[in-house]
Amino acid sequence: MNIQILSFFIAPVIALLLIFYMKFKFQVKTYSLIKKAFLFGVISVLILVLAQILASYLRLDEPRSIRRMIFYAFVIIGFSSEFAKFLILRYYFQPKENFKGPLDGIIYSFLISLGFATVATILYAYNVIGSNVGLLFLFTYALANIVFAILLGFFVGLGKTRKNRFIDSMTGLLAAAFFHGLYILCFLTRDYRLLIILAVGSIIITILLTLKSLKVKVED
Repeated sequence: MNIQILSFFIAPVIALLLIFYMKFKFQVKTYSLIKKAFLFGVISVLILVLAQILASYLRLDEPRSIRRMIFYAFVIIGFSSEFAKFLILRYYFQPKENFKGPLDGIIYSFLISLGFATVATILYAYNVIGSNVGLLFLFTYALANIVFAILLGFFVGLGKTRKNRFIDSMTGLLAAAFFHGLYILCFLTRDYRLLIILAVGSIIITILLTLKSLKVKVED
């Protein structure tokens, strides 16, 4: 069996583990919404595919210069990917009554991102998106999307508890897009030292945001 096929199972397995944990550990009243979050994430990949088609048509995905690579990584891939997830999280899940704050934002964003990563990993592997990505990318892509999910989910969730909802939402979107773009750029430039620094920094930031989300007071 081709070893890259194993990478296809990382995102859905993590999602299933989270769903089963929440189902049996807590009395989850929104189990149907949790499943929808994953499925909507799967569908949201269409926006990334459209962005890739546009990039290919305009030849923006050809690494002719560092500026072109930066634009491709941060705008075509990073922003379009996180914008697709953002639309679902912000306009479908955030208005729900049981969406109360950052922790809910992280949970829904987590599942949306894993649904997204499930399909996107396969598309990357077969060069529908990007080209000639290696095994390191395929096996870290789902984990990277968890980082982006926490960034997006925390701030979108925070916006539910405060008046400046637009600013918080944009902060989450742009932060997730930036980290996503930087992750892609590391592989385009093959700068694995930067990738290690990004990984360490991302882990620290996401741990801090997750702990912070547990402390944010929300209205019942």
